[in-house]
This record gives sequence, structure tokens and C-alpha cells, in this order.
Amino acid sequence: MRHHVRAVIDDTLNALKTQGFISFETIPNYSVDAPKKADHGDWACNVCMVMSKAVGRNPSELADAIIAHMVDRNSIIVSLEKAGPGFLNIRLKDVVFQRVAREVLNLGTQFGRKAPKSTGKKVMVEFVSANPTGPVHIGPARGAFMGDAISRLLDAAGHDVTREFYINDFGKQVETLGRTVHKRYREQFGEQISLVEGEYPAEYVIEIAKTWKAEVGDAFLNKPESEFLPAAIAVGIRENMKAIRSTLAKANITHDVFFSEKSLHESGAVKSIVDVYKSRGVTYEATEGKRKDNKEKVRDAESKAAKYADKQLGGTFLMTATWQDEKGKMPLKDEEDRIILRADGTPVYLTADLAYHKAKYDRGYELMVDVFGADHAGHVPRIQSGMHLLGFDTKKLEFALVQIVRITRGGEEVKVSKRKGTLFELADLIDEAGADVCRFIFLMKTRDAQFDFDLDDVKKQSKDNPVFYFQMGHARCAQVLKKAEEKNVPFIGIDKVTDAQLARLALPEEKMMLKKMSQLPDVVASAADRLEPHHVLYYCQELIGDFHAYYTQYKSDPIISDDVDKTQGRLAMVAALKQTLKSAFLILGVDAPEYMEAQAEE
Repeated sequence: MRHHVRAVIDDTLNALKTQGFISFETIPNYSVDAPKKADHGDWACNVCMVMSKAVGRNPSELADAIIAHMVDRNSIIVSLEKAGPGFLNIRLKDVVFQRVAREVLNLGTQFGRKAPKSTGKKVMVEFVSANPTGPVHIGPARGAFMGDAISRLLDAAGHDVTREFYINDFGKQVETLGRTVHKRYREQFGEQISLVEGEYPAEYVIEIAKTWKAEVGDAFLNKPESEFLPAAIAVGIRENMKAIRSTLAKANITHDVFFSEKSLHESGAVKSIVDVYKSRGVTYEATEGKRKDNKEKVRDAESKAAKYADKQLGGTFLMTATWQDEKGKMPLKDEEDRIILRADGTPVYLTADLAYHKAKYDRGYELMVDVFGADHAGHVPRIQSGMHLLGFDTKKLEFALVQIVRITRGGEEVKVSKRKGTLFELADLIDEAGADVCRFIFLMKTRDAQFDFDLDDVKKQSKDNPVFYFQMGHARCAQVLKKAEEKNVPFIGIDKVTDAQLARLALPEEKMMLKKMSQLPDVVASAADRLEPHHVLYYCQELIGDFHAYYTQYKSDPIISDDVDKTQGRLAMVAALKQTLKSAFLILGVDAPEYMEAQAEE
């Protein structure tokens, strides 16, 4: 609907240009939005305000010209009025609203989506990237669903999306995993073992050890660490990644690429990026890194930075904070310069991360989205600065920071699985609440919102359960169509519905719902631009609320009646609403059930 309005306005502007009234090269971007007050019309447009300066006409004068010379594109506009300093209030013919049902149903599941890879960018979304030292626990769970939904939104908006998982399979953590696996492996042969602080005590490591024993027998039983550790690390990562993939599949989450940090080290990319920075003159050797404010560093005594401060003394530092541009300003966002090579020549974790992000740019992505937990916010300016110092366009790199959600039961936070005695895993959460519920709850708020996920509430089959409320909206549409079949007045299909039957959709509530349905493509595109899936859910919430209110208000004038033409028009609207909700749900990866049981009062 918005597209049709834009087409009329663009045609009128081009006609005014041909007549010599105005002159312009291209029509700038302007908005066509639903007005805040219904009595202001169906749409409000700010084109006169936007174009005023460019064409040398004041907004009011330009508005008068557009109204006087409005091009008749299929006569969709009933009236066009000037408001305020030059806004246009637009009212459309009823047929434009009624046409929406036909357009929605003709597009089917493609409604709300741009043509695949139509005008989009080559995009990569990195998300989950859980350490392969154990299963996915509930800590990164929200980021997993958020990253998947962002990927789906970008895909629906017409972009060529690659979903990537960065495997941290190098360094101290995986070495610790390997040593723990070997101890448990020896335990399988009757040896008494004891774990030291930092090693992994959970049951899954024992299962890995059993698998390893079944595969290699006693081949690594009495080997020195130099021989058993690489093999133990490999089997530990392999089995943990297998479990991680299984959990993600249960959550209906897939990745196209699993990128290994180890491969960066083996290829020399981590060491070579230090040389690249040195060649660009953005590093220096020092005992400590400089701060942008030149103040002495004050660290929290309990922080990792404080605990490992001795390892930061001496090395190669990258000017992530103090680099100066040609004007002598320090535009980078980091607070202090960061060490990228220790005095002994060992790269730090940040160095590998910088090499990884350089590899993203090198692969030609036009947009790269990192979905991070909010606790990684401090890492963002370091990576942005590092990419800027390589000469890359940091506008191509975006970060979606996600707050962790508390999982509660009976008012108490759930951290440990009673069944396993370990951290509560994402797989446990899905088994208990369901994948759709998890996805919905994690997506229903803004990324920076902190809230509780109450396991008791999501099991209630009532309007108090937001997931149930949403899915019930789709199910109610399905049941209306099923009831029509049972009454021998089935919906005849959009190909057979006549314009005269659609013209019976004349109630204000019907026009409002049809107008709102038409907005799904815009809602999806906007949510994709903002990387904020919750906008699609809010849209669905409003649409479902409108339908529930309409369904209740007009029980005396029901959808299914003896008036065949009115019934077919209304069934077309219900079918279009059902398709709109299904399309929106599918874009986010949420199931759209045909039937749901509700409590009697519902």
C-alpha cells in the first residue's frame, strides 16, 4: 500500500519537473507513515519538507502544487490535504485496502520478503561462538536465538547472508580440556585421578573419554603429554562440537560456516597481522600501554586484567586509543592501547580476534554483524579500532550486544541442572519449555533489556503467556476457516473471490487490519536495518490484538453468515491475516500452529 502511494507521489513530482515548475536530479528519500491520529487520513507524507530546499520552493507551495497536479495512478487516492507547514495527509479508496487480501494470498509465504538476494548486500552474521570446551549453557542462549533471528531478518530483507560460528579451538582453555579428557581416559583403565582447579569435572568429559577409549583402546595410556595432548584436544573439541551442533539443531538454528581459530594460527595469520600493524606505524614497544586520558591505570582487583597484569608488562602495543589522525585528534573509541604481542613473542586473544575480523573483510563481506553478550561490550571498541588501523571501513562492522536473561522457576534463579548437577544447558531449557517458547521469549524484548524467563509462566495455556497469545492468534484464524468448511461455506480461494466480495470489507476495523497487514514488508525491512527482531513481534502483537477485538466486537455480525458475498470477503481477510502472521512467524523461525487448546475463559 505504501508502495502504491509512493508511486503516485513520484509520478506527480516528475510531472511537475516536466512542466518546469521544479527541478531536481533525483527524488530524495521521504517517509510515508501512518498518521498519529486516524482522522488525519490513511497516510502522512513529508516529501514537501524533504524536497523544499533542493527545488527552491517552500514546503507549503510545493504541497499546493502536488495537490493541484496529482497524477491519477489507477485512482487510488480519494483526497489529498495539506497539513501544518507542508505535510500531506492522504486518504485512499476502499479498493486499495481490499486489494491487500489478494496481494497477501497471491504471495503466500513470500509475503513480507524481498525477492531472494534482490538488492541486498553480502552479509555475514557471527553468533553463538561458544567455547568448544562443553555444551551450550543458558548464558549465550539468548544470543543464539537473537543471532539466528537477525540472520533470518536480513535474509528476508533480500541480503545474501552467511551464518558463522567462530570456534575458539586454540589456547589454554582447550589445552585444559585435553588434559582433563586424558585424565578421564586413564580413569577408564582403573587409574585413580584427581582434577586440579580449572579442569572440567562435568559428566560430559567422562563420556568423551569413554568414546575415545572405544576408538583407540590404550594407545594413549602411557604417552607423554607432547603426544597425547593434541589427540585429546581433538577428540574433546570434536565431541563437544557434535553436542553443540545437536543442541543448535534442536533450537532450529543452523550455521553455514564453522571457522576455526586454530586455522588462523596454523596459517600464520595471527603473527602476520602484527607485522601488518607494525608496517603501518601504529604499534610501539613498551612496558605498559598508554591511556587516551594519560591517567594512571586503576584496575578492579578482582578483574582478569588485574589478575594477569604481570603478563601485560612489556610487549607490542596497538594504538587502539592514542592513534592520531592528520588533524592531531584521537578519534578511536578505545580507552587505552592494547597489547597484541607479549615480550616473549606470544600473541594474545585479541590478536587472533583482529586476525579473524581481518579475514571477514578479506572475504568481501559488505556488512558484518557480531552478536555478542553485553559482557563483551568492552571488546567492541578494540576490534573497531583495530579494523580502522588496517584501513577498513568500520561502518561495515556492526555489533549487536545482547543482555543475558535470568531463567527462573518459582521465583528462584535456575543455574544448575538438577538432573546433571552441572550448569543449566540450553538443551535442558528447550526440553522443558520448548524451542518456540525459548525463541519467542528471548526475542520479545529489545536486545539491551534485562528480564526474567519464568519457566512456570510459559507453561500456562492462557493470555498471560505471551507465546500462547501470539500463536493462538494464528490458530484462531485457522479455526475460523475450518469452521467455514464445517458449515459448508468454505473459503473459495483468492483466485475465485470477486472484487465485489472483497468490497464488502468496509468496516473501519477491517480496513485497519488490511492496512496493517500491508505493512509487514516495511516492518521486516526496518527491523533488519536496525538488527532488532522484536519489532516484528510487536507488529504481530498489534495485529493479533486487533483481530481478537474485531472477533469479539462483531459476534452479532459474524464472519460466517447467510450473506455469501460478505462471508467470502471476510474469509479472504481472515485467510490473509493467517498468512501474514505465518509469514512473520516463519521469518523469525517461530512455528505457526493450526490448532491450540485454550482455557474455557479464553
